[in-house]
Amino acid sequence: MKKIFGLIFALCLIATIPASAQLKFGIKAGTNLTGSPSDMKGDTEGYTGFFVGPMAKFTLPIVGLGLEADVLYSQSGAELGGDKVKKQSIEIPVYLRYDLALPVISNVAVPFIAVGPQFGFTIGDSEKDWKDVARFEYKKSQLSLNLGIGAVLLNHVQAHVNYNIAMGNTSEYSKFTDGAWNVMTKSKTNTWQISVAYLF
Repeated sequence: MKKIFGLIFALCLIATIPASAQLKFGIKAGTNLTGSPSDMKGDTEGYTGFFVGPMAKFTLPIVGLGLEADVLYSQSGAELGGDKVKKQSIEIPVYLRYDLALPVISNVAVPFIAVGPQFGFTIGDSEKDWKDVARFEYKKSQLSLNLGIGAVLLNHVQAHVNYNIAMGNTSEYSKFTDGAWNVMTKSKTNTWQISVAYLF
């Protein structure tokens, strides 16, 4: 009999978890502080871009663990010897989050840490061609890792600082030699991101 009651209690506990979970949607916007492409020599640097799009946040209040997923339109790029190469992409970050809901300040601010992969898909023109002599272009897809901290303020406003680390090459620099394009340098680009979101 005790085993039956224990099983019933466990099933009831499991059934209450989805009911207590919180699912929120929001809009996120922020700034890309893009670093210069690695392994590129000469006068090269990244430049400031932006991103914007919808987000969803799922949290288990009892343990503070949760997930966040965004779908963002993003602009970033590089400046090579005075020429800008703009990159437009759709970025899909997926975060595993831990929200630290402290009893005294939880109604005002809930700090969190977040980590997870980001899947990027380049759209539009994302290359620079120097009169069939040299070419710099971004790859069509990228995988990166996000590490971030932030806080949810007044249950609706989220501030987030994130460092995006490229997990593979993000761009290529090629020269036209012997009648063909030959890759000279493959580079990675990491990005600091500062964002604000409003959760409905």
